[in-house]
Amino acid sequence: MLIAQITDTHVVAAGTRAYQDQVDTNGRCALAIERLNALDPRPDFVVVTGDLTDHGTPAEYEELKRQFAALEIPFFLVIGNHDDRATMLAELDYPHLAHARPFVQYTVDQFPVRLIVLDSTSDEHHRGEFCEKRLAWFEERLAEHVDKPTIVALHHPPFDTGIVTMDAHGAGWAEGIVRAVAGRPNVQRILCGHVHRSIQTLVGDRMASICPSTAHQVNLDLAVGAPSFERLGEGFFEMEPPAFQLHRWHDGKMVSHTAFVDRFPFVAPISREMMEALAARGGALDMKKKDLVF
Repeated sequence: MLIAQITDTHVVAAGTRAYQDQVDTNGRCALAIERLNALDPRPDFVVVTGDLTDHGTPAEYEELKRQFAALEIPFFLVIGNHDDRATMLAELDYPHLAHARPFVQYTVDQFPVRLIVLDSTSDEHHRGEFCEKRLAWFEERLAEHVDKPTIVALHHPPFDTGIVTMDAHGAGWAEGIVRAVAGRPNVQRILCGHVHRSIQTLVGDRMASICPSTAHQVNLDLAVGAPSFERLGEGFFEMEPPAFQLHRWHDGKMVSHTAFVDRFPFVAPISREMMEALAARGGALDMKKKDLVF
């Protein structure tokens, strides 16, 4: 099966733009949805790993609903630090959120790969938070279906990335998550957002990855020490190409790809001679070096 991941859409009210009118996050979200609909093969479902909106207002969630009405693939939402939990649950009437209370945590069990969605948000801060109640719920869910391949999705990555301005999440906030997934081979991926970059590491011996944003990326600044206000003043976001990820489950393995929302020109068309060599040899595996004629 194929699972698509988009993240940090930062949808704003209809007719407006984000970040002092500098970034058309709504337009970028619409392009990402169009790209997902056009994929062949189509994903079985899409998981959206948080910062669905920019300020968590009713008007922004109304625009989010309008945008996602165009998505022709089942989708499941994760809450992020730019979202507001109470407003999100009040404004979004999707079935997968119907019982996600008091935290936006739920499971999706009808696919060959199970999805466990976690709520890592704080009511007061932008940093990650994962209380004992949320952890107890997570541990109970992990104890179910222990032989079924599982993806865990949350907004804040439960690890430091080295981008200091995005790693200020409080000491040990994710220790419970790390302990919970350790030694669970059925947990195939821990999917995150928040940092607006493609980043991978191991968390509790399980693979964790961050998906780039559909809107913009965060400046890649790995300088050691406290955040430099001079650096931040120069720019915190970069208009690198919006991107998404595809996670393919096949023959008992999960393979992940990062792809751009925009399409780019094709180059190096295959020559007629090369096509004839491919046909004669029965496929690319038996191609000879001399057959590579572009």
